Amino acid sequence: MARSRCVPRVFVCLAASLLCAAAPALADEYGRLFQVVGPRGSIQQALDQARPGGVVLVLPGTYHENASGTNALQISKSVHLIGLSTPNARVVLENAGGQRNGIVAVPSEHYDCMSCHASLAPPFTLLPHAEGMTLSQEPTIYGLTISGITIRDFSNNGLFARGVDGYAFVDVHSVNNPNYGIFPVSTRNGLITRSSATGADDSGIWVETSQNVSVTHNVVENNVNGFEVSNSDDILLAHNVARGNSVGMAILFLPDIFDVRQDTQRITIRDNEIHDNNKPNTAGPGSILSTVPPGIGILHLGADDSRIERNVVEDNDFIGIGVVDYCLAVFGGPFDCGADPEVTPGFIMDSRASNNQVVANELANNGTNADPDTNPFAFTASDLGLLTTNDHGNCYADNVFATFYSTLGVLPPCP
Repeated sequence: MARSRCVPRVFVCLAASLLCAAAPALADEYGRLFQVVGPRGSIQQALDQARPGGVVLVLPGTYHENASGTNALQISKSVHLIGLSTPNARVVLENAGGQRNGIVAVPSEHYDCMSCHASLAPPFTLLPHAEGMTLSQEPTIYGLTISGITIRDFSNNGLFARGVDGYAFVDVHSVNNPNYGIFPVSTRNGLITRSSATGADDSGIWVETSQNVSVTHNVVENNVNGFEVSNSDDILLAHNVARGNSVGMAILFLPDIFDVRQDTQRITIRDNEIHDNNKPNTAGPGSILSTVPPGIGILHLGADDSRIERNVVEDNDFIGIGVVDYCLAVFGGPFDCGADPEVTPGFIMDSRASNNQVVANELANNGTNADPDTNPFAFTASDLGLLTTNDHGNCYADNVFATFYSTLGVLPPCP
């Protein structure tokens, strides 16, 4: 098929001037529509006009968008939103005033519910006027790209996605969005890469109730949790840097979203640099996260069938890598960990960390500065920690470390 003559016009517009407000829609050889937005144009208008599978190109500049009083940008269909950022000139999406979220990619029927929640945080508690409302957990957006955009200074989240199957978040940078930086929920088949998050009082990059997501070559710093994975399966965390957070990586099996997805398993954590995660914990008072002591490299809580391999974990004040049963670490709350799991089925029956392999990691100078006055688990401070009621199939091999703590007295070797 002959190449469309329209394609070069896009690049002529890009090179001509940053004052280009919005170019006409231009078709490539596959019939997709390209739209180009400049600083005087509207990204939201281009998104609304885009065909499913269309491409919206955004020139460098600072944008104040008003999809709603809650969200700067809203996406409810397959689209490719590409910021044409360079090292010296970025596309920046900035809070226009009073907005909670930067980019929200959710099915259209969910928009009306964005203001129905007390906050966009698990367990997504509904306000009284919205009680009884239910949202589908199945993906309805198939194919989404967001790249080349810095999102900053929103009161909740930088990038929130829900119900998406097949997505790539590339070169997306969340700055000072205090709930969550990049936050996909109930998604499948995703990639988050070459991105960053800083300034979250919860998690910088959080993959929640999702399947088959790769999180690679990212940097998280100055958050409470740098990376978080909860109630998700088949997740890869590789070649990332987590530094200066309270917890570098938190892999969690959580009871408050157990009814949405009932496992955290097959998490691969490899070839990451995780160091100096000693930031004071600034999570909201009363939340489970607020009780987690700072100074943790990797916290693997209640998750199963996973492999933690070839990571460099250094200078975390409390613990380097901790594999922990949920009910040994978390006290109180609505879940009675003392109940007989045979009598009380559900979360308690699967709250143990099982069948995890910790292999060929390099650990140094972890667990050297835990504060017993503020941390009830300070006595476990070490490079490697195993806090389980029995070995549950967890095992260790070929790690370089100086100290360990185990409720079993030993670290079980891998066969």
